[in-house]
Amino acid sequence: MPSKKFTLEMIGEALREAGTLLLVFTPLYEVFEHDRPKWYIFVLILLIGIGLLLGGIEIERRRA
Repeated sequence: MPSKKFTLEMIGEALREAGTLLLVFTPLYEVFEHDRPKWYIFVLILLIGIGLLLGGIEIERRRA
C-alpha cells in the first residue's frame, strides 16, 4: 500500500514537474515557432524552469 503523501512532498513534486516541462518545451517552442520571442524572454523562461526544478528538489530534500 503506498504511503500517504504530505503536502510539502506534493508541492515539491509539482514544482519539479513544472520546471521540467518548461525546460523541455521552451527550446522546442523556440525551434518550431515562426514568430520567435525575444531572446531575453526565452532565457527568462529557462531560468524560471531551473528555479522551479531546484525549488522542488530542495523542498523534497528538506522534507526527508
